[in-house]
Amino acid sequence: MAASSPLSRLSLRSSLILCITAIILIVIMFLMAAAYAQAYSWTVQQDHEQALFTEMYLEESILLADRGLSLYDSTLDSRMEEAFLGYLSAYHASEGDISRIDLPAIRDALDSGFRGQLDLYIINESGVIVASTVPGVMYLDFKNYPEFFRSITRIREGDEFVADRVVRSVVNTTEGTVSGQLRKFAFYPTPDHRYLLEMGLVMEGFENQRSELSYVEVTRRIQEMNPSIELIRIFDVNGNLLLERGVNPHTGANQTFIGEIFSTGKDAEILEQDRNRRLHYIYVDLRESSTASDMSLVAEITYTQEPLRKALSQILLYYTLIGFIAIVMGIVMAYVIARFLTTPITEILEDVSRIAQGDLGHTIRSMPNPEFRRLEESINLMIGKIQQFSREIEREKAEIRIAAEIQRTFLPREIPESERFEVAAMNIPAQEVGGDFYDFIPLNERSLGLVIANVAGKGIPAALFMALSRSILRAIATADQRVEETIEESNSLIAADAAAGMFVTLFYCTLDKETGEVSYVNAGHNPPLHYSQKEKRLRTLLPTGMAMGVMPDLSYSVGHLTLETGDILVLYTDGVTEAFNQNDEEFGEGRLMDAAVSSRGMSAGEILDTIYRKVTEFTGGAMQSDDITLVVVRCRR
Repeated sequence: MAASSPLSRLSLRSSLILCITAIILIVIMFLMAAAYAQAYSWTVQQDHEQALFTEMYLEESILLADRGLSLYDSTLDSRMEEAFLGYLSAYHASEGDISRIDLPAIRDALDSGFRGQLDLYIINESGVIVASTVPGVMYLDFKNYPEFFRSITRIREGDEFVADRVVRSVVNTTEGTVSGQLRKFAFYPTPDHRYLLEMGLVMEGFENQRSELSYVEVTRRIQEMNPSIELIRIFDVNGNLLLERGVNPHTGANQTFIGEIFSTGKDAEILEQDRNRRLHYIYVDLRESSTASDMSLVAEITYTQEPLRKALSQILLYYTLIGFIAIVMGIVMAYVIARFLTTPITEILEDVSRIAQGDLGHTIRSMPNPEFRRLEESINLMIGKIQQFSREIEREKAEIRIAAEIQRTFLPREIPESERFEVAAMNIPAQEVGGDFYDFIPLNERSLGLVIANVAGKGIPAALFMALSRSILRAIATADQRVEETIEESNSLIAADAAAGMFVTLFYCTLDKETGEVSYVNAGHNPPLHYSQKEKRLRTLLPTGMAMGVMPDLSYSVGHLTLETGDILVLYTDGVTEAFNQNDEEFGEGRLMDAAVSSRGMSAGEILDTIYRKVTEFTGGAMQSDDITLVVVRCRR
């Protein structure tokens, strides 16, 4: 025994005082950790809210700037609409034959009314430019731009003049990129709706004057407000970069990703963990039903995590210093407390470990202070009780093993065989003894009785009730009675001997081994499955009466079917359908039916193995909660 120290003579109360002191230190550390967590959360939240405000401000600014651009773009609408009068007159004069229209002459006649270069186009029903004063875009197929094609088709099928916004034009038919000059387009459908007449106006002021309404000043203010922003870029629907402000950490724009944002119309985000950056893409919906072109934009904001990391590092350093001081104090106190508590506890653990290894005759050594001496007495008393209970448990286990061995003798030792039918069966109790059983009862040379049953409950009571039910049924069935008479008489005998709350669900049938005719009674049991090869369908044999043992003098109706070549009959207990997996989901009748149908071409034994394998794969490592019993009958020919 270790030498006693002054602290070893203290009472448990004194020991608790020291422990409480240690707990106080722990509480202090917890409060400090909570304070740091709160500061961390507040700093991150502030950074997040600042980012949200930045994005909202940018989106609102883009909307406001676009409204100004829209007003600027519409200043030429009335003049272009008037110009279409001459264009339409030329189409009327050609009587719908566009080869007779002199587009250059019309352009020259109309061009004087504009301070810029005017070009004319004719688009057919297929969305192809079939005539134009711009040779480079001849035969450009707008089906390559589905959204724009739908818009111009809608305009062509209408009757009104439509002015588009000032947008980038297609460079030429070969390249097909929408990155050319800024043009003001307008459209007018022909009266016969065969063609869509288009004007495109290029003016020197488009580039300069529109830049005055651009987003440069907005992005400058945003970067001043939020130091976490490294880069702001704005793209149009054609992937053109309209603006770039800040330090560009990228090799180029991901046009595919930006295109997906335009197609979905939703914001997106990319995290660059290796660079501590976050790229947020904001979709700004600027579509208008009155224009053909989609003016929507995508704003890309690149955030760097460095400012946030620096702020969090400073907070962490501050709280770490305070925590270090408190930890040093706690260690000193913990050492004193541990020295006092671990010596007697270690001795107790050594003694308990020896007892746990099987030495139940070993006693706990004497302890120094009063509270541990009481623990010593209690443990020694507990060991005596364990010895007594161990002897009783061993005796009960021996009895249960005998009961289980006896119960196994009730199950058929041999599976009946015939040239026409093959049978397979299994019974797996959830405990050493169970309440399920199956039986094969030879009735005569041609007939065979098949039984599957499930007694309410588990363990020894269910096993005894199972033995009673099985013996009564077998004795009455061999008297060569009709199926319903066998069950009715058996029920009366079982009900007379059944204790309160004890009953058995049972399916009993007779099988003519030559004709395949089956007569059955389902006494409240799980409906067996019958698959008909001829009809290619699965049906269930529903109950024809109540469970047995509930009350005497019950009547049961009889069901009939015929097993033909390839047919299978699957009898089962609720341990199959109510097998649960680790997510507390049950196997269910649906999965059982699927397993039976998928294995219908196999032998009876293979069908049985397939169903059981499906059940075990579904349950995984979950504990078996109920007895599992299966009987499969298959007609060979």
